[in-house]
Amino acid sequence: MRRPIIGTNHNVQVDFQINRSTKTTVELQPLMVEKLLRQKRSTSYVDTVTRLDATGVHCRKEDVEKMIEELQNEFPELLEHQLPIGIVSKCYLGEPYEVHSLDTQLQIVEHYKRGSVLPNGMEKARILAMNPNYEFVEVFTSCICAVARNGQISMIRE
Repeated sequence: MRRPIIGTNHNVQVDFQINRSTKTTVELQPLMVEKLLRQKRSTSYVDTVTRLDATGVHCRKEDVEKMIEELQNEFPELLEHQLPIGIVSKCYLGEPYEVHSLDTQLQIVEHYKRGSVLPNGMEKARILAMNPNYEFVEVFTSCICAVARNGQISMIRE
C-alpha cells in the first residue's frame, strides 16, 4: 500500500553549514600537485619573493610573514605539507654571501656564505639559484621549481 506524501505532519529540520574557506581541506593527488606546480607564477608573487634580498641581511618579521602569505595565496589548493620547504635565490649583498633562503616551515630568512651548506634539503637548489636565467628556486619534497622573471617554471623531479 502506498503512503501519502502530501498532507503528512512530519517536521524535519535540516541544518546545513557551508564552509566558505578558500583553503582546501582535500589533499590533491601527486599528479594534480605536479600539474599545479608547472603553472606560471603570478607577477605579484615573483615580485614579492625577489624583494627578499632588498631587505638586507636581517629581514623584518612582517616581511617574512608577507612572503609566506603570498606563497599560500599562490597555491591555495595545496595543504601546508605540500607547500615548498623553502625558497632559494642568488644573494646580491656581495661577498662573502652567495645565496639566501626562506625556510617556509620555520619562517626564517638566512643568507649563506660561499661554501656553507643550506639546511633541509635546500642545498640541491643552490646551483639553479645562481643561474641568471632564474629569479629563485622553490624547493618541494618531491621536486624543485626554478622560476624565471616572467613567472615561467622549469621543474626538476627527484
